[in-house]
Amino acid sequence: MSIFYRKYQNKNEKSKTFNQWYGRTVTMGKTVELEDLAEHMAQHNTPYSEGVIKGVLTDMVNCIRELVLEGKSVKIPNLCIFSAGIKTRGADRAQDFSAATNVVSAYLKARSTGRFSREEVTKKASIRELPEYTTGSEENPEP
Repeated sequence: MSIFYRKYQNKNEKSKTFNQWYGRTVTMGKTVELEDLAEHMAQHNTPYSEGVIKGVLTDMVNCIRELVLEGKSVKIPNLCIFSAGIKTRGADRAQDFSAATNVVSAYLKARSTGRFSREEVTKKASIRELPEYTTGSEENPEP
């Protein structure tokens, strides 16, 4: 299990950390779609076919979406808890705050839970550096 990263430099001159170097994770390969996940799961000694697994996963996604939009949290043990979050603008007084004027957006939150905690990922994953980003237009890229 490896988590890959590349180094990048903060070029924002207004930032307190201008010119400092950081790591940014890189996703390897293509995104695993629901069909790919179903196929992968079917290859793990299960009596269920890829089609059955895909159907169950599709229903699960739809149900999680519905429940989160009803204001509920949905916990998948040892993976994450899905819930809704909002980004808001401040108001000077409580009575001046309203959803119509102060809520900027709503979004999906996914918080790790159980054995899939930050500590577990940190402990189990190997962190490996990939080569620097290149634009393909450099004549003599640095090694």
